[in-house]
Amino acid sequence: MSIDDLLRLFGTKKSSLIGAGAEAQVFALNAQTVLRVSRQGSQKADVLARIHLLSKMALGAKEVRFEIPSVKDFGFKFGFHYTVENRLSGYPLSDALQQEAGMKRVNLVNDYLETSLQLHKLLIGETMFGEVGLGDPIRSLDLKDFLRRRAQKSLGVRRLSVDLDSFLDAIKESKQPQLVHLDYCPSNVMCSEGKIVGVLDFGGTTIAGGSAFNPIVATAFLDPAITPVATEHDHLQATDWLATLGPSDGNLAMKKWLAAYWSFCGKDEDIPLFKWCRRILSA
Repeated sequence: MSIDDLLRLFGTKKSSLIGAGAEAQVFALNAQTVLRVSRQGSQKADVLARIHLLSKMALGAKEVRFEIPSVKDFGFKFGFHYTVENRLSGYPLSDALQQEAGMKRVNLVNDYLETSLQLHKLLIGETMFGEVGLGDPIRSLDLKDFLRRRAQKSLGVRRLSVDLDSFLDAIKESKQPQLVHLDYCPSNVMCSEGKIVGVLDFGGTTIAGGSAFNPIVATAFLDPAITPVATEHDHLQATDWLATLGPSDGNLAMKKWLAAYWSFCGKDEDIPLFKWCRRILSA
């Protein structure tokens, strides 16, 4: 059994690949739908948790101005979990950043940043903080308890010793758990005609947390050390924009938590991101 068997069943082949990440590969079926194939060995519980998350987000999707994935069908064949989903319009922001310049680029980057402020609207009525797209999630009634436990799990992957108390205290408590997309990056954002039109890859890196994390994530992913298609000017624009949102007392603390969380990337030898994590944690 191979992925070719599954693709053949759906009338497509490997050349229709339009995206790939740590969790899955995505193949175009037609102009309206895609086939998302989870990596071999993926857990059924994680696949079902993501499907449930997207179903819950459908109500919140009415409150934002961009598209998100929705699942039309799912199953398990030839050793692979799969979902059939709607195909979002536009093309990846990461591609656009390789082409656009001048004010068109500035405006596009700004829309990417502003769109991050809408992400929290996608999860309505959540009562617990924690992971919302995994089958065996870390959850808590207390935000900082969750942040601590999740950071410890990531740091344990590379056996890093970090004084979490040195920055967790500076993170503001949140009364209402809200959606945070910890992988809101240019490759997971679709754009068209200078505007963000879709956001992808909700799942394992989606949490119910404090909404203030979303602009921190968006800004961090415009650091060229993480996203090579971004420029220093893009990053400066992002940090200046972040400063306009209000007092920055907790921004560095949230950034350090992100570095602790993302440190699990060292397991997969994502060297640029792991180097960024080490740099931020030592700052």
